[in-house]
Amino acid sequence: MPRGVDANQKTEQRVLNYKKLWSNNLLDWYAVNGRDLPWRRTRDPYAIWLSEVLLQQTRVDQGLPYYLRFLAHFPRVQELAKADIQDVLRLWQGLGYYRRAHHLHLAAKRVVENGGVFPQSPSEWLQLPGVGTYTSAAIASIAFDYPVPVVDGNVIRVLSRAFGFDAPYDTAEGMHWIRQTAQELLDLKRPGDYNQALMDLGATVCTPQKPSCSSCFWQKKCVAHLQNRVGEWPLRSKTTKVVPLTLDYLVLLHRGKVLLFPRQEQGIWAGLYEFLPQPWAGAWDGAAWDRLWGLENPSKDLGHRLVTLKHALSHRSLTLNLNCLRLGRILHLEGGVWVHLHDLDPYPLPQPLLLFLKQTDFNYGRTQQSHADRQSRQRPRS
Repeated sequence: MPRGVDANQKTEQRVLNYKKLWSNNLLDWYAVNGRDLPWRRTRDPYAIWLSEVLLQQTRVDQGLPYYLRFLAHFPRVQELAKADIQDVLRLWQGLGYYRRAHHLHLAAKRVVENGGVFPQSPSEWLQLPGVGTYTSAAIASIAFDYPVPVVDGNVIRVLSRAFGFDAPYDTAEGMHWIRQTAQELLDLKRPGDYNQALMDLGATVCTPQKPSCSSCFWQKKCVAHLQNRVGEWPLRSKTTKVVPLTLDYLVLLHRGKVLLFPRQEQGIWAGLYEFLPQPWAGAWDGAAWDRLWGLENPSKDLGHRLVTLKHALSHRSLTLNLNCLRLGRILHLEGGVWVHLHDLDPYPLPQPLLLFLKQTDFNYGRTQQSHADRQSRQRPRS
């Protein structure tokens, strides 16, 4: 029998032997150490659903202020359903993965069309836009005590380390073991508490880097700890491919205003506002500008500078080339809206573009931070 197969059979036996002890110890740990979060003080499926969507790919400390703002603006699903998508995106601004906001808004409309009645089972939740396997299981178990386990990065990491499964979790074999083990260990009487306890353990103790093994209730039985393989598990067969993407923009400015355009409803930053996409690729092209708009704003009269920004997304490495132009007069372009730099709040912008506008002093052609640094380096005159 191959060594790996034999080891994995021992792992499965270990899971069966420790099943009751694991769930009892985990729930006891959670009773003392569980995080006090607002969505855990309610069984309202709307509030729980909102928290799960907001926290996808987002840390709790980062997502909490957004959650509170969303509930303040849209305390019920009915308010969210009838809201303008731009208002939803404005509240979402800075969280990234904006497709989540579009799906949340569309799903709220579906719930309202159904008389405001929320789904209960995971299969029913899966029918809503943007609700996947993890989210459906989390909401169903937490809001309705549906006996279904959740499987996310925290769960994969904790179970792989605690019981030591020697197969990459991103393979069919590995994921089958994770899902099967999660189901076997689930506390059927308190599935919601159990799922939240397991996620908390992964988020606060069994972390990806520098886990706090000394404070873990499972330390003396944890296979990864006993075999000194904590940094090795969970196993993965491949790495995420990061695709480079370059976006060229014209940042058109006139007397404290910037020209913005709504982005198309697809791809990254769907539905947000952006600068004018540059009609040509690469560096500044004065001849191309004069052909397009030179009658109103000749290139020789433009105040121009180029700023290049780098921004990392989970699967994208962005390079943003911003050709900043101070115009002598307003340029009217279809679909564009001139917005004062102090009145950007109603216009949801991608975070790197918003930060650029807020940190840049367009009168002096340098960022406010660099200006402050320069001032601090200057010696006082004698």
